[in-house]
Amino acid sequence: MQSNLFIIEILTIIIIAYLITLILSKTKIIKINTHRKIWNLFLLITFSVSGILGVLLIIQINYDVNYPITDDMLVWYFNFSIGMFLIGIFHIGWHLKYFKNIFKKEDIIIDKEFEPKKVLKERKRSKFKIIKIDFLIIFILGVVTLVSQIILLREFLSVFNGNELVIGIILCNWMLLTGLGAYTGKYLHRLKNAISLIIGSLFILGLLPIIIVFMINFLKNIVYPIGSMISLIQILYSSFVLLLPFCFTSGLLFTLASKYFSDKYQDNLISKIYGYEAIGSIVGGLLFNFVLIYILTTFQILALISVATLIILFVFANKVGKYILAYMSIFIAIVIVLINFSFDLDKEAKSFLYVNQKIELIQDTPFGNLVITRDADQFNYFENNNLLFTTNSIVENEEAVHYAMLQHKNPKKVLLLSGGISGMTEEILKYDIIRIDYVEVNPAIIDIGRKYTNSLNSVRINSIVEDPRLFLKSTDSLYDVILINIPEPSTMQINRYFTLEFFTELKKHLNVDGVVASYLSSTENYLSEESQRINSILYNTIKKVFSNIIIINGGRNYYIFSDAELSRDIPSLVKSKKINNLYVNQYHLDTLTLNQRSDFILSKLQKDVEINTDFKPNAYFQQLLLWLSHFDFNYFVIIGFVVSILTIIFWKLNPITFGIFTAGFSASSFEMILIFAFQIFYGYVYQMIGIIITIFMLGLAIGALYHKKILKQVNYISFLKTQIIIFVYSVSVPIVLILLKNFNLGNFIIQLSLAFMVFTIAFLVGVQFSIASKINVENISKSAATLYGVDLLGAAISILILILFLIPIFGIINVGFFIAILNLISIFICLINKKKYLGN
Repeated sequence: MQSNLFIIEILTIIIIAYLITLILSKTKIIKINTHRKIWNLFLLITFSVSGILGVLLIIQINYDVNYPITDDMLVWYFNFSIGMFLIGIFHIGWHLKYFKNIFKKEDIIIDKEFEPKKVLKERKRSKFKIIKIDFLIIFILGVVTLVSQIILLREFLSVFNGNELVIGIILCNWMLLTGLGAYTGKYLHRLKNAISLIIGSLFILGLLPIIIVFMINFLKNIVYPIGSMISLIQILYSSFVLLLPFCFTSGLLFTLASKYFSDKYQDNLISKIYGYEAIGSIVGGLLFNFVLIYILTTFQILALISVATLIILFVFANKVGKYILAYMSIFIAIVIVLINFSFDLDKEAKSFLYVNQKIELIQDTPFGNLVITRDADQFNYFENNNLLFTTNSIVENEEAVHYAMLQHKNPKKVLLLSGGISGMTEEILKYDIIRIDYVEVNPAIIDIGRKYTNSLNSVRINSIVEDPRLFLKSTDSLYDVILINIPEPSTMQINRYFTLEFFTELKKHLNVDGVVASYLSSTENYLSEESQRINSILYNTIKKVFSNIIIINGGRNYYIFSDAELSRDIPSLVKSKKINNLYVNQYHLDTLTLNQRSDFILSKLQKDVEINTDFKPNAYFQQLLLWLSHFDFNYFVIIGFVVSILTIIFWKLNPITFGIFTAGFSASSFEMILIFAFQIFYGYVYQMIGIIITIFMLGLAIGALYHKKILKQVNYISFLKTQIIIFVYSVSVPIVLILLKNFNLGNFIIQLSLAFMVFTIAFLVGVQFSIASKINVENISKSAATLYGVDLLGAAISILILILFLIPIFGIINVGFFIAILNLISIFICLINKKKYLGN
């Protein structure tokens, strides 16, 4: 822990930064007030981060909440507290005279010339109090949309067995439908009773998430055959239909609220509405990721959010004289509470998903939804609707363990990465083992294993809750055998366990003659083109690190690799070691068949394929193609759709709206890139997604609400300058990621750098949106609808092509340069239209 506390480094950075801003203020490059505002902001940030982390650590201690990132939270807490203390010293210096005067009695001097300013401030204060009451409507919109988005995304992934492409499809639909709702709102600006529509829209938003989550589980096995694979097109239109009412309504509400409150206070409040919604998202993200997910089930969380929405709606509806809607809100809230106390909605919903199975346990965790079902005497363990294992998977366990264990002369220490509660530990303990280090990222799986199985009962088993790659970086232990029980790289998260960097790290933790085992899906009789490529990529990647590889075909393609000699003569090895197995033995297996199957696979491997790396996930891309090959998927459909949208954009949008499209595209792209980068560095991305989204929303809120304090003027030139800064940022991110990857800067510095990059792009987009809302001189409805709709359209297109094309083809690093080119085009368009907007 102590090695991660950077007292000297933080002190040096703060002093240098302070001297820079001080010199700039003394040379009048910036104002002295600006210098102080900068350090006020830094004090606020350090106070907020250390305060929030302190509260979370207290919750952990008092309520035994197990955060997967506790160690990192402690490091961040201490380092930000150090920063807050050091910055606080500067503030004491500024206000030293004030502290001295606390103990002195002074006459109050009234400056009559200053009174008019005081009166003006009181008027502004009074106006702000009114806005604060109305602000709750926008605030709860942010909370509802963010929490609903996280929960609905988790449910879709669970039901559709999703990967990043499914995430992209769902988020694309989310953004497009929300943008469509916002754009539709501009045609309703003449409504005389807009407030009723606002209240009605929020009422609908409060109820829909519960209904949608239930329908996702209820309809899956009705619309699609039980056990069938659901195609990408089916996921596209299913999510479109289910998300349509919620997303369209939330987008519509943004435009209606922007128009209503701008008219009410006779000011353009689009940027404030944008910022307030972001604040609601921040609160929703923090609540969900650090509190609600640990103490409530999915439907309990949705019920809580719905009731909170309806209570706020009751207050607001009473305030504007809509009493029927007000009391209807309270009535529905009471009904929701009673239903949740009377029924286990989570179990009822999942029963439609797990047909003809008795549900023994449902548990939501930060890593996904865990379900245990029972079918006669067999227990089935599911995570996000994916079958982890069953209690009768003896053959699978024997193959996963013994093909590798038999290769070592006398294994004593074994590292098992995932799968320990499936029965693999019992198979490992057939050898004279001293210790098994069993690593699982999700603590709930280990808890379930201890409660429902005997797999972890031995004192020789050391259960470790940590991301496997992080564990390897933090331990000095050496092993005789490492068993990787992680499925094929169907997601970028899983791809991390099939890369050159991972295999290199594994080798550092092997004893002499150590053996490693991994696997892909079985290809006993036929290898499709996609299967050939993914097996080739894995083989060639391993070959870069280990001298010897054998492939043993069974229920899966087992890759056994080492720098020692390896043998495919499994029957002889079992016989010589006298291991008592039911399947992997000399009676069920023969060497000739094993050699024939292995040689067949080896003959199909290609030597000219690229290897798989962290930042160029070729194995994931090929696995994606393999999945898509089951559905006759045509890439040209997506390409045609994207090209059509981009053509319309270039044809219809003006420099301002195209700039917002580009900003939305850039923000969404870099948010995803930085999430993937964090995933590559640390792995525990599930909970960190919420934190990253929260940081992103914080940047949006500050950029949208405080842009006037940063910019001297809000005009076309400032819009252009912001676009240029986004371009510079786009070029800088790939360079920073390369530096972070190649230099060991410590976890705190890497995490701080990633967080800062997330905050920066969000802040710039918030500023850009606010400037555009002032320049785009139209009626409020049209301006809000157009800007918000175009922003979301850019985000939707970016997510789709980023996950489907850009990252798999070009790699994470190079995508940043592609985004920079798009921003350069936007800058060029702004420059050639400069004269047209100079008057604004």
